[in-house]
Amino acid sequence: MHPHVDAWHNDCCAAGMKETMIPTFFRAVCLGVVTGMRSALGPAFASYFLHSQPSSKLKQSPLGFMQPPATMHYLQTMAAGELVMDKSPGIGNRIAAAGIAGRALSGALVGASLYQARGGKAWKGAAVSAAAAVAAAYVFFYLRKEAGKKLAIRDAAVGGVEDALAVGIAAAAVKRG
Repeated sequence: MHPHVDAWHNDCCAAGMKETMIPTFFRAVCLGVVTGMRSALGPAFASYFLHSQPSSKLKQSPLGFMQPPATMHYLQTMAAGELVMDKSPGIGNRIAAAGIAGRALSGALVGASLYQARGGKAWKGAAVSAAAAVAAAYVFFYLRKEAGKKLAIRDAAVGGVEDALAVGIAAAAVKRG
């Protein structure tokens, strides 16, 4: 490893971060960001990851419902529906109170499940992913709005690019290795 990476790794471990929690932290942040972009996409990818890498720690917890295939398929269906509905006129604003609350709760579910599955504290994962979801909701709301104005592109087209970015981030976050 590079000396700076070694030092960072040692600092994290000295601060009480388990070595296995470091990739979990990044996964939680990435899926939190995705949840801020599309509220159902983060939980769908988290459930896919948890189903493909089952955890007895998660199975025995209240968050165990995120691991079975039925949950994974349900969340995937919801995410697909959201990708279509996002382009429809009259859909609520993601940074309105209900939109932000939903994204924060979805993000919290994602992070808590990921952390619990790896033996971490669920509340820490919930906080990490919820914060990432809320921040991303604002960032991507304004980016989408400005991109549409500056580039004179229809909102649905900008939304499609945002969808592709969200799926790409989520796929990278759940990649094994």
